[in-house]
Order: sequence, then C-alpha cells, then structure tokens
Amino acid sequence: MSSFRKIMPVIVLILLFLSIFSMTALAEGPVPGTQCRFCHGDSQHTLTFPSGEEISLKVPLDVFDLSPHGANSENPLNCTDCHRTAQHYLFPHQENTAQSLKEFTNQIADNCTRCHFPHRPFHPDEIAAADELPTCVDCHGSHDITAAEDIPQTMPTACVACHTDKPENWAANLIPSRAGYGPQPAANYIGSDRCAGCHEDTYGSWQHTLHANLIQDVSENPDAIMGDFTQSDPDLTFTAADVQYTVGSKWKQRYITKTEDGFYLLPAQWNFETKEWVPYHADDWQTREWRQSCGTCHVTGLNTETWDFVEFGVGCESCHGPGGAHANDPYNSPMFKKVDDQVCGSCHSRGTSPDGFSFPATYRPGDTLTDHFTFTTDQADIWADGSARKHHQQYMDWQLGSKMEKSGFVNCTTCHSVHDNGQANSQLNLPLNALCVQCHADKKQLLTHIPYHEQASKTHQFVCSDCHLPKMATSAVPYDIHNHSFLQPNPDGTLAHGGLESMQNACNTCHTDRAETPQWAAETVAYVAKSHPEAFSSFNPGIKITPPPPPTPIPSVGQKADVEEYKYETGRWIRVSFFIIIGLIVLAIIIVIIRGFIKKRTGNV
Repeated sequence: MSSFRKIMPVIVLILLFLSIFSMTALAEGPVPGTQCRFCHGDSQHTLTFPSGEEISLKVPLDVFDLSPHGANSENPLNCTDCHRTAQHYLFPHQENTAQSLKEFTNQIADNCTRCHFPHRPFHPDEIAAADELPTCVDCHGSHDITAAEDIPQTMPTACVACHTDKPENWAANLIPSRAGYGPQPAANYIGSDRCAGCHEDTYGSWQHTLHANLIQDVSENPDAIMGDFTQSDPDLTFTAADVQYTVGSKWKQRYITKTEDGFYLLPAQWNFETKEWVPYHADDWQTREWRQSCGTCHVTGLNTETWDFVEFGVGCESCHGPGGAHANDPYNSPMFKKVDDQVCGSCHSRGTSPDGFSFPATYRPGDTLTDHFTFTTDQADIWADGSARKHHQQYMDWQLGSKMEKSGFVNCTTCHSVHDNGQANSQLNLPLNALCVQCHADKKQLLTHIPYHEQASKTHQFVCSDCHLPKMATSAVPYDIHNHSFLQPNPDGTLAHGGLESMQNACNTCHTDRAETPQWAAETVAYVAKSHPEAFSSFNPGIKITPPPPPTPIPSVGQKADVEEYKYETGRWIRVSFFIIIGLIVLAIIIVIIRGFIKKRTGNV
C-alpha cells in the first residue's frame, strides 16, 4: 500500500500530461481521414471490377492536400465525406458493389451534389445515353481536384480525355478564360467564367456581345486592332507595337499600353466613320491612369483600393452583382435578377461619385444609383433641356420623363438584347421599325404618319429614330449617338433655348440647308398640325435647364432589392411544428381541466 502511495503522484502527473496533450491535439485537429491515409498513402493494391477494369488504391496525398478538399485547405474533408457511407468503409471494408469503373465513378460523383450545385455545361442529357455523360470526377478530378479559379486552364485536358478526336485548343476556345488583373479584386467577385458552369447557353451567346468584347487583349487577338497604323498622321505618335489592349469597336477605338505604373490610354483614337486619327488627351495622357479614369464601366469587380479587377469588359457580375455567395450556395443566395434601368445607368451616365471618381465605384445592382452618383449639369455635357451632348449618357436622357419611361412597362431591355447580339444594330431585339410598331401599330404606314415626306422617301430610308431618337450626342464625330429621351426634341425648343448651339432638334438633324432654319422648321410643324391633325403627334417645346431628376428609388444603398421569384422561407416548418406542439399542449391542459371538473361534480353528487 505504501508503494502505491509513492507512485500515485507520478500516475497523476502522467494522466495530467496526457490530458493536456489530448486537448492540444484536439484543438489543432487531426488530419482528416488519418486512418484512411495510413493505408492508402502508399498502397500497392488495386481494385478489379467485374468488367475487368482496374484502378490503383494508392492516393497521392501530396496532390490531394493541395486541392480545395485537402488537409491544407480552408475546409478540409474527411475521406468518408466522399466515399460514403462511413460504415461501408470501416476496416475491413465491405465488398464494393460497382460492376465497372464508370459505375464506381458515378457513385462517388453522386456525393458531390450534397455540397455542390449539380451542373453539366455543354452536355445536355438528350445528347447521349446516361452512361456516356461525364461525371463530376471526369471533369474536376478525384483526388487532384482543381480549384474553381483554375478550371479554365485545366479543363481542356479533361475534355480531350473523352473527346479524343479533338485537340486541346478546341476545348480551350470552347471555354475561354476571361483575364483580370491582380489578386485582390472587389469582394466576392469571381468572374464570368464561373457562371458558364451552370448558365452555359447564356454565357455562350453573351461572350460575343459588345459588352463582353469591350476590351481586347492584342496578344491573344491581334486582329482586334482596327485602326490604320500605316497612315502618316501627326496625331499618331505611337505604333501598334505599343498597344496591349484595345477599347471599343463601333464608333471609335482607343488603345491601352501597360507600364510599371499602371494602364494608360495612348494619345490618339481611331474614328471609324471618317477613318482618321484624332488626338485624345495628347498633352496629359501619361497622368491619366485608365482604371482610375474609366474604372467600373470597362472592367468587372474593380477594387478601388488595390485597383485589381476580376475581368476585362462588362461581365455577368456588372449587371447581376457579386457572384461569390451564389456560386457557393445557388439555392439560398440568388443573384440580382430584377429588370432595373439603374443597372444600365450606372455606366450610361456622366457625373461624379461621392469619392470623386467619374464612375459610381460603390454602386451594386439593387442599390439606388443616386446614392452613389450625381449626374452632371455641366452645359458642355448636356443640352439646355438636360439631354445628352456626349456619349454614355443615355440613362440621363431616359430619366427626363417621357411617357414610356413613366409607363413602367418600357425599359432598356425592351429594345436592347443584353445576353446576345439581338437581330439588329446596337443589339436591338428586332430591326428598328419592326421593334417600334410592336406597340405603335397605328404608325406602321410611315408616309401617313409623316406627311410631306413622300419625295424624300425615294432617296432616304426613314426609320422611327430619325424623329423620335435623333442623333444629338457625340462619341467620335459630331452627332453620331441617338438621343434617348423619347421627348421628340423639336424646333420650338431650339428657338426657346436660343438656337441650335444651345438646343438641337429632330427636324434640323436632317434639314440642314441654309433656308431650313429652326424658325422654318417650327412653322412647318405648325402647318402640319393644322393640315393633318389625324397624323400629327404633338412635339414638346423642351424643358428648362435643370439637372435630370433622380430615379425612382428601389431600395436605399446597402439594402438588397426585392426579388420576388427568389424568396425562400426556410424556417416555415419549424414555426408550424412549434405551433402544433403548443396547440396540443393547450388541448391537453383543457382536457385535464374538463376531466377534473367532471370528476369533482361527480364526487359532489
């Protein structure tokens, strides 16, 4: 007994040490699947299926640990998270029931959808038998799983493993990577490549649009340079070799060079209509860093602290908001999907943000744009009625209050396609006149609608935009951009505001002869109003010089927009169960009270 008392303190110390060690080990956490790794890390065994196919049971632990599921990842998985169930894989393992390697792969891949949204881009079910379609493992790997951001680089190799008749560049062109810049774009932006995983049809058509191709990398597409660098022009002070990126392909093209200090627009632009070079900030271009000057309207996911961004051009997240949460949990984290002209207006406006940028750096789809941006009132930018003199101001025009804007039924996407190139110029959903007469069928007989234009119609193909969206704003050359106010700018407004220098009008964009003055045009319009009242559509005389009114608020900044089609009531069953239980308890109490009352009365009797 005395001997036991002597060694008792030693035993206590050992037990205390083991307790502390165990708690430390538990705090640090064991490597997930330690037991599995012990055998499979250097296993020389193989598994043979009844089909005759064979696979190695060795797991390359160094590769697996670097994967998004491995021991070095943020959220490491246990082996039995994928190889289910855990009871099945207890040693000794139960017999594997798969008859072939494909069947075994399908069993493993089925477990992926417990955490990941099921998707199979470019492989709709109807194109092949179920056993011929790829699984998660075929595309993403098994133990060498590719991180989501690296998929565009690794997927082509996976593709040609099945499509053996195709080269890797075929797959690379099918799912091209969209480059960004820097490691720290704005929070939760992941790039349009990720959207292709579930929305491949939309992504496939969108990638050919003006938005998607706004910025072109000439190292990948040398044909993107459309300016004539063979011209001898004093304004052309750089060569094609200086160009790393192009901006634009419709009215003009500008050129970006990259230096150690950032991205800079070179000092001349190419105008397509006149096929000439003209200066562009020739005196100060080296002080105008492109991202800080143009910012969120030319790239997606710009971080104004690091100036990194997730991709060049106008990507999916420019209009639908940051996609990180949605990619991780598609069911419970919906993207912004509401039709909202403010989204378009965040780029198709001119002004200043509260932090001094010429773009609304902090705006996100679903916010109220005017919380992040103040529209310009500079007379160099707007006409006297508030409509645009310069390009990318269409939303400011729209906000001037036409009947269509006030109707609530017409918006930017009523006319313009956003996910594909539409059927006409500027991505219109239909050719212009066909588009308009969908609503304005009574104006289909054009010469009845515009009397006194019979002779002109022999040499000019009239379209609705000639009068209703006249070209009054300038992008590359004077008046090459349509007015989008839908207020029919008219000669009376020009006269009221002091002449064509202060206020253009629809009539004088075509009638430019010396005798065809705004006064003449106003008199002609008045005559038509009397002679053809059934065809005449009254013009507005123009409004006073005021800044455009703010948009009708949706939510205030920081609040999510109300997206009805994506509301989920996840806690309803809990509430229902709670009230059922409460109801049963109350019912039981009532029954006990009634029985006690009855028993008492019986006893009294």
